[in-house]
Amino acid sequence: MNKRLEAIAEFVRDGRGLIDVGTDHGYLPVRLAQRAYTGFLCASDINPGPLDAARRTAREALLEDRIRFLLCDGLDDCPKERIDTIVIAGMGGDLICRILDRAEWCLDGAYSLILQPMTKAEVLRYWLVNNGFRLEEERLVRDGGRIYQIVFARFSANMPLSDAELFAGAFENIRDEALCREWLDALIRRFEKELQGLLSSAHPEEGREAICRGVLAGLIEMKGKLT
Repeated sequence: MNKRLEAIAEFVRDGRGLIDVGTDHGYLPVRLAQRAYTGFLCASDINPGPLDAARRTAREALLEDRIRFLLCDGLDDCPKERIDTIVIAGMGGDLICRILDRAEWCLDGAYSLILQPMTKAEVLRYWLVNNGFRLEEERLVRDGGRIYQIVFARFSANMPLSDAELFAGAFENIRDEALCREWLDALIRRFEKELQGLLSSAHPEEGREAICRGVLAGLIEMKGKLT
C-alpha cells in the first residue's frame, strides 16, 4: 500500500464501522482488517470493475468474508447504522462535496470524515466549514513526487478559515513544518503566476485580482509564521 493510503489508515480509530467510498482495489479496508480493526468494514464503488478488483485483493489476503462489497453511487446505499467513519479518497474535492451533500445523515457528530481530495481542496474545506464541520486534523504526505492533503473532520462547532487556509489547510493543524513550507511555496508560486496573468490580460475576470492578492498575502503570512 502506498504512503498516501498508509497515512489515511493512520487516521482511522477502531470503532463501530467504516466505509471506503470509491475503494478502487480495496487496499485500505484490507489493510485495516489485517491490522485487527474490529468494526464493520465496507468497500464501495460506483463501478463493478473496481469492486471486483477489491474483492480479488481481499480474497488474496484471505479476508473476503471480513469486508462487505457495495456497488453504489457514493454513500447512497451506505448502511449508516453500522458505521462511524467515512473515508473518501482519490477524488476531486467538488465530487466529494456532491457525495456528502446527498448524505445529509452524515451531518451528525456520530460520524468522522477522512477525506483526501486530489484537486479543489479549497472547495471541500469551504463546504465542510459552511456545513458545521471542524477540521480536527490535517496532514500533508509526499507520495510518488506529489504532495497530498488529508483532512480529518467531525460535525461539531465549526471553525473559521481564511481564504489562504482554504487552499493550504488550517494553520493550527500544521505538523510537518518542512513539508508545509514546501506546500506553501508551491501555492505561492501558483497564485503569483495567476496574478501575473491577470495583470497582463486585456479582459481579466472581474474581482479575481483582488481574490488572488488576498490569498497570496495570506499564504505569505502563514509561511512567515513557521519557525
